[in-house]
Amino acid sequence: MLPPKLRTIMAMLLILHDQVVPTSQFIDEIWLGDPPVTVVATMQTYIYQLRKLLGIGESGHEQGIALLTEPSGYQLQVAPECIDVPVFERCFQAGQKAFADGDYARAANSLESALSLWRSQALADVQKGPFLESYAAHLEETKIQVTELRIDAYLQLGRNLDAIRELKSLIINQPLHEGLHSKLMLALHRSGRRHEALAVFGRLRRSLVDELGIEPSPPVQRLHRALLAADPSLDLPAVRAAEDVLTAPTVVAVPAQIPADIPDFIGRDFVLGRLEQTFLQNGRKQAPPMVSITGMAGVGKSALAVRLAHRVRQRFPDGQFFAALRRNGAAVDPSDVLADHLHAIGFAHSQIPAALESRSQLFCSWCADRRVLIVLDDAMSEEQVRPLLPGSPQCAVIMTNRSPLYGISGLRTFEINPLAEDDAIELLGMIVGRRWSGPERKAARSIVDYCENLPLAVRAVGARLARPASPSLDRWVASLEYGRRRIEELCSGTFDMWTRLEQSYLELDDSARAVLLLLGRHAPARFGVDEIARWFQIDSFELERMLSTLVDARLLLVDADGAGETRYTLLSMIRAFALERFTAELGEHGEGVDAADGTVDDDWDEPTVPLAPPPRQLALMRPSPSH
Repeated sequence: MLPPKLRTIMAMLLILHDQVVPTSQFIDEIWLGDPPVTVVATMQTYIYQLRKLLGIGESGHEQGIALLTEPSGYQLQVAPECIDVPVFERCFQAGQKAFADGDYARAANSLESALSLWRSQALADVQKGPFLESYAAHLEETKIQVTELRIDAYLQLGRNLDAIRELKSLIINQPLHEGLHSKLMLALHRSGRRHEALAVFGRLRRSLVDELGIEPSPPVQRLHRALLAADPSLDLPAVRAAEDVLTAPTVVAVPAQIPADIPDFIGRDFVLGRLEQTFLQNGRKQAPPMVSITGMAGVGKSALAVRLAHRVRQRFPDGQFFAALRRNGAAVDPSDVLADHLHAIGFAHSQIPAALESRSQLFCSWCADRRVLIVLDDAMSEEQVRPLLPGSPQCAVIMTNRSPLYGISGLRTFEINPLAEDDAIELLGMIVGRRWSGPERKAARSIVDYCENLPLAVRAVGARLARPASPSLDRWVASLEYGRRRIEELCSGTFDMWTRLEQSYLELDDSARAVLLLLGRHAPARFGVDEIARWFQIDSFELERMLSTLVDARLLLVDADGAGETRYTLLSMIRAFALERFTAELGEHGEGVDAADGTVDDDWDEPTVPLAPPPRQLALMRPSPSH
């Protein structure tokens, strides 16, 4: 626990978060205007101690927190959703709005969320000066307002027993509060306990007369007379609640659709920290934080998205939605996704509009005052994604996609690469249930190298290695040496590298497909645009456009060498896939494809006869056989 003065400083920084708190205000609060001579040095020491306890540097961030030194004082930068008070106030405002709109169930939920943040009195363990005393009193008064409004919502919903339990507890501490007594009388009457309701009035009247020498107020006396007369108007909300039970939709729990976390998830610590920080730093933004996780097929985008969703889900208590946007290789209709979301939050089929735009607007309206997390897995296009995005800054979106979606404003893209080699070996061992050393570890290293350190490929091999009759590691290394056989071996159940690569391939246009097949057949592992353009006899700008398409599909990797020249890398696994497609699509024209191991010598020769410019048909895109 922090020392007393540090607790006072921390309380002020949190209350005035994202504002510069003048040093003079700290002095007035802590020393009540009578500071020691060394007060400036003392304050600097306290701030240093606070930074050390928070684990942050002079201006550095840690989990979205920064404590900055300004000329006039200090500023704590932290997302409002990390602090109880802003969350409490936001829930209170949502409850007030819902109550005013007549949505009493939603009002009760929001107000319950607000009160769930309280553990004791406001700033109970903080030494308070005038500022904190005033602020604590304000919070306590707001808490009373929230409590009373929640009881009113209970009464409107016919939840009389909940209201009675709450009110009896409150009246013990506030025996002269007429409003609470009136609510208790009404709740008891509606529960069929009119005699108890009349007894409550009697006790209140005696307390007021004995303590203050006054009679109950006119509203309380009118309620008493209505109880004595069994006035039917007192029962109307209860009757309405009983009628609503017959027609109300089935109560739906808060959607929590995020798939189970992956127990053998490994690596990605750095990018996971950066992704999580995106959600922590959204304090003043007017749009929801949206992140896109991109990378080639099998690199582990979905696993990372699920891990991130579990890390941040507590910040979105009003619902977490998950949608797979690709099914059997085809794009899922966003209208169907929205229908599923609306069903999950309680809308009946008859209440869901037919048009995509109307469904999108309805879902956005529902999200407007809520904190909702939406995970969109394997997004295929901007047109598919846009109708699914919320507009409220309290919401957030995590999406995965192979090709970047550059046209979505505000989307932060995070590219992930294959695992580090040691992480890939450890993942293989976790799946198989073994740790390797010596020659076995060397063989395991060869296996993950053939898998290009791709988690999906490693999982496919691991699933097969875990079988009781599985061959030895050396036999597996031998079976993976040959490129074409390798693709077959990297398939086990849902871990299917061929299908993932084929999906990416089939989404290409004809020219890009042709270039990929020719690269797989003839190009070295690493190459530049100009050397391939000379060989293809294709305009370098046109070729660069097609190579860019392959990069966006994550079938080709790109990097820049020291001279700034763009170089492209074709992974051996993708080359093996391209060789298979080359033979399948060219048929008899594909004879002579003898690179059975999926490799090509880097000292490749240019053909002696120039190749014609790239036509539309694949068969005409292959190099001349004259050499």
